Amino acid sequence: MNSENVQTKWGQFISLIIVFFFWGFVGSANDILIPVFKKVFTLSQVQSQLVAWAFYAAYFVGAIIFFLVSLKRDVLQKFGYKKTLSAGLLLSAVGSFLFIPAASLGSFPFFLTALFIVGLGFSIQQIVANPLAIKMGNPSTGAHRLTLAGGVNSFGTTIGAILLGIALFGMGTGEEKKKDLSSIEIVQNDFIKLKNEIAENVKEIANDNIDSKEVTQKATTLLTEQINKIDAQLSIISPSSPVKPFVKEYETIENDVAKIQLPLEVVKSKLELVKKPFTILGIAFIIVAIFMYFSKIEDPAKIEEEVVLDQKHEKFNIFDYPQLYLGMLGIFIYVGTEVTIISNLPALLKTSEFGSVLENAIAPFIALYWGSLMIGRWNGGVNVFNTSNLVNTALKFIVPALAFGVIIGANVFAAHDVSAFYIYPFWILLFIGVSFVGGKNAGKTLMLFGISGLTMMVLGLVWPDPAIAKFFFISGGLFLSIMWPSIFDLAIAGLGKNTGKASSFLIMMILGGGVIPLVQGSICDLDATHPEGILGITYTHFSYVVPLLGFAYLAFYGFYCPKILERQGVSHVISEGGGH
Repeated sequence: MNSENVQTKWGQFISLIIVFFFWGFVGSANDILIPVFKKVFTLSQVQSQLVAWAFYAAYFVGAIIFFLVSLKRDVLQKFGYKKTLSAGLLLSAVGSFLFIPAASLGSFPFFLTALFIVGLGFSIQQIVANPLAIKMGNPSTGAHRLTLAGGVNSFGTTIGAILLGIALFGMGTGEEKKKDLSSIEIVQNDFIKLKNEIAENVKEIANDNIDSKEVTQKATTLLTEQINKIDAQLSIISPSSPVKPFVKEYETIENDVAKIQLPLEVVKSKLELVKKPFTILGIAFIIVAIFMYFSKIEDPAKIEEEVVLDQKHEKFNIFDYPQLYLGMLGIFIYVGTEVTIISNLPALLKTSEFGSVLENAIAPFIALYWGSLMIGRWNGGVNVFNTSNLVNTALKFIVPALAFGVIIGANVFAAHDVSAFYIYPFWILLFIGVSFVGGKNAGKTLMLFGISGLTMMVLGLVWPDPAIAKFFFISGGLFLSIMWPSIFDLAIAGLGKNTGKASSFLIMMILGGGVIPLVQGSICDLDATHPEGILGITYTHFSYVVPLLGFAYLAFYGFYCPKILERQGVSHVISEGGGH
């Protein structure tokens, strides 16, 4: 049967994209856990980034294990796609349930182990679901189906942060607005919030009858000293007070509080809230696994295809293909840049320079970042539909507007103040303009979006108003949104029968999502020893030079790789605007 005549199996495909939703949902949930674990376990910023490392390193380990096993036996052909996919879902369920004993023991390494197991399950799901989506119909529309699945993935990332934020911190109060307050009033309110938080810790310690009296007394004494320091500051603040000395004192007290190790029983009590959402998530994984196992999803038939191959090399060697090894670095940097921007955003927004946004108010910003990737991928998904140029152009504006409406609607539902977000359409329009210029050419698109992302990072570093600067950093999500297929298409172009092997190596490079955030986190930690900062800004602010360099490399790859391909006789590569 001619594969070109095969129609998309929509019933099966709709079942499959549930898995893509879970990838996004859990991925964004990690960004809520990072600031929570940082505070509860008194971690440094680089230590808190081990959350991302554990999750994304699992992709690397899982892909290697799968690859090595496949050398001996074709797992997908032996067990089938849906059985293997169900096994991956069950493995992620085990990891989710391990959050319960991890919280009961108050163990950060246990949490990392649980996340690693969730990630291992995801690596199996990723290996199975991507090719399965491509093979569920006409191969020429396979990228279209991945685009639609990528849009669902991005929807999961957008609402995941909101829903986990509600589970951990409850609904917003709608009282977070600061626009009518003077700078000194904002600092005063920050002192009061910090005092209330410390007082709550003291109250919890007083109810702790298990830890030794020595530990309890030490923590209580240190926390009480900080409350007294705050009271001293509040007693001298007046409407005419200069802001800078009080901001400096606030940051000193906040850093001192962060170093105070809480008694184990208090840590356990604070982690109780983590149990319920991850129990529900584990149950959901099992339900979906059972659904997949008994679904009507069929294993793709083996199709023998004649491919014209370049016989220059008898054996596959990565270093024979510069587009591949440079593309592997591109995937490593792309995923790392995508993750590091948001993983370190809570630390940036918590600085007094960026408004002292506490953990319970960080979810809207995380949702906006992941929602930015959703906006970009939905925009790219417009190319899936066979419409006239006029309708296509109209959809390029309408679809991002609808996606932005989803972000606002989800935050309004959670009772978060999003009035500051209404300026964000400026960045969305800029993104739409760049996407028109890039068109469907993978190299040109990657280069333009790399340059645009680099520009956003530069502006975020130098813009004098932090209220605007943070949106330059968040907009990095827009310009990253459709890079994955561009990098992937360029990296595997011209590899013929070696495309499958090359794809495996590219998937392994998702490891960048665990490594690059550690690099940025280590720069953030310099604030503890160098409070004077660098170039007039904090080291946490300066750390966004890391994604800046990431965008620079991606722009270079988009510019240089087509020249490599042209020398090999591959002159035109199309990107369909999907997402990973």
